[in-house]
Amino acid sequence: MDTSLDIQEPGGFFQPTSPSAPQSSVNSPRPARPLLPSPRSKPLRPGSSKEGDLIRYIEQKLLAVSRRYENRFSAALSGEENPDVEGRGYKDIGEQLRELDPVVDVVWISGTPALQITFLLTIALSVTASLQSFPFSPRPTFQFLRKMDLAFSSLLKGVNEETGEPLPGFQGRRGRLSTTEKVRMRGIVERTRVAVVEVAGKDGSLADVKNVPISATDTEEDFDVTEDDDANILEDESSHRRWEMDIARVYEKTIMELGLALDASGSGTDGWGP
Repeated sequence: MDTSLDIQEPGGFFQPTSPSAPQSSVNSPRPARPLLPSPRSKPLRPGSSKEGDLIRYIEQKLLAVSRRYENRFSAALSGEENPDVEGRGYKDIGEQLRELDPVVDVVWISGTPALQITFLLTIALSVTASLQSFPFSPRPTFQFLRKMDLAFSSLLKGVNEETGEPLPGFQGRRGRLSTTEKVRMRGIVERTRVAVVEVAGKDGSLADVKNVPISATDTEEDFDVTEDDDANILEDESSHRRWEMDIARVYEKTIMELGLALDASGSGTDGWGP
């Protein structure tokens, strides 16, 4: 049954497998990997045991992330660090985003607008708060924010931004964001854009990217480039413009959709931009 939702690890709902892609010729370009996984075809029934299990699972994961974030400060004050991976504090923002990324996937796969909106707003707010606690780590930061941008803009439109397919639960007006949720989303987006600008400029000007550290958790699998490629990018003058452009594009799709939505509702969009 393709709409089943088994709350268990490994396997089940939390580790979906994609169908094998057909082999292509050597000269064929590699297709871009979607940032968002495919959601369920139907939302979870409100009040069902599966919805309850999913909510508890997500809350437990977010609590574990929050504890590790807080432990970063506890270890700094005590001078000691918990060797247990689940208990020790994060060393950089990339490590925290790596743990949040699969949680975003689980929320998105649920295909349930009420859960998607609530938990994605919570995750986005927590990331905004964490950004200024770590040195600027461009690749994992921009990769994660691009994913969140796609999720938010898709929810605002009721259509998957990557595939153009209607989202589950968005028939008619059912499942659409309320004006209050849109205003809250706008506030988070604005704060995030400001936070990215500020943290990017902490250790030097935005143009001085040689002072920007590479996250210890960046990998080729996550970003489709090697560590050597990234080091070369940071040394190249063109990377100055690259990071500035990425900063300007933070939540750009969401901003556009929020502007249209809030204009239509009469809530206004003054004050956009960092």
